[in-house]
Amino acid sequence: MNSFSVMNAKIFDGRRSIPARTIRVENGHIAEVGSLGMRESDAGVIDARGGTILPGLIDAHVHLLPGSLRQAATFGVTTLIDQFSKPDLTASEATFRAQPGYADFRTSSIGATAPGGHPTMAYSPFPYLEGPSGAAQFVAERVSEGATHIKVLYEDGSTSPHATPALNLATIRSLVRAAHEANLIVVAHATTSKAAIDVVRCGVDVLAHAPFDKIAPVQLSEIARSGVKVITTMSIADGFPGADRKLPILGHPELARRIGAAWTKVIEQQSQRWLPDPVPDFSIIAVNVRNLQAAGVSLLAGTDAPNPGTIHGASMHRELQHLVSAGLTPSEALTAATGSTADAFNLHDRGTIAVGQRADLLLATGDPTAQITDTQNIRHVWVQGHPVNLDGYVSSDDEASGIASLHATTAKIMTAISKLWPEFPASGTRHTPSTE
Repeated sequence: MNSFSVMNAKIFDGRRSIPARTIRVENGHIAEVGSLGMRESDAGVIDARGGTILPGLIDAHVHLLPGSLRQAATFGVTTLIDQFSKPDLTASEATFRAQPGYADFRTSSIGATAPGGHPTMAYSPFPYLEGPSGAAQFVAERVSEGATHIKVLYEDGSTSPHATPALNLATIRSLVRAAHEANLIVVAHATTSKAAIDVVRCGVDVLAHAPFDKIAPVQLSEIARSGVKVITTMSIADGFPGADRKLPILGHPELARRIGAAWTKVIEQQSQRWLPDPVPDFSIIAVNVRNLQAAGVSLLAGTDAPNPGTIHGASMHRELQHLVSAGLTPSEALTAATGSTADAFNLHDRGTIAVGQRADLLLATGDPTAQITDTQNIRHVWVQGHPVNLDGYVSSDDEASGIASLHATTAKIMTAISKLWPEFPASGTRHTPSTE
């Protein structure tokens, strides 16, 4: 069924709450909003019973795993923006786009980094970029792999225990020019305020993270003037357990129930992994997000799943909570996960509820514009008007494939770290997780 009506609903349209109470979907697209002609006697009518319907959520920063499109959809995340995956995986996942119950995605394919640079530990082997002269070819190769935007990584290791080779700024400027000539936006990984300013001056369009250190007032002004968007990725904090040694995502009953036993085990193992001492101060990121919002910078909700403590789909609900805790209103947080991200990535057919848009929709009990945790009370999800089986991912082959892939990547990273850092994990505070 991809033609139906929803009535008696509060409606958040991707920017604001609107007075309409009904939506009509026909052939996978929104045909009417607020029509008075729909009645309970009509065929295919769903009574929202005062719940809230909003656009399907869009996660602006993920890395794909096998089956992650299906997992995300069960949590109401109907589009994933992949920020570095290898083309064999993106090609495989693309085969599911047209299948009911799977989210859609966009991808950067392979990100641009220096030889041996971040994130070599997770993804090697893959093509590197050695200087400005290779930028045009690098962009062309990514386009041939299906890239819809370009990712550049500017990471010198200043926020990690060891130095990391990094692209020089001349190369980043050349990448930006080549990408813009191909009508692609550029997303830049930069984790410090100085690095963020460096790449902003190169002309990038989106910062992949809110900086981990305090943004100075002069830096904040420059970021705001540039028009760059910022993906918040505050959910990275969820990889660090509190005094109870538990990771936060399992502390929400509605999320935990749909996460299932297998992913629960993964998260519990991650809570016991090695951690730096001291752990990062994530309150600084919250202050940065609040100041960026106040300065008028467009914020995009992204989780960086599947980093430790994060799960595709489920972590978007945590990201929304983090945004509200940082000072955004619930409606502003929801906009960061819908309309603003759709605009930033030129997804003109989604992210808002309006006639002609894709019927990517989430129906939640309660009112997330008043209480952001109500997004977790999921009643229905539709992707292009097709209903998502909310329980279909758990115990599926997709789940098994995703967890196996994550374990393999984790083992690869741990092997690489042990070679680069022989004393690991002696200087840490917890042991590494099992990858069984």
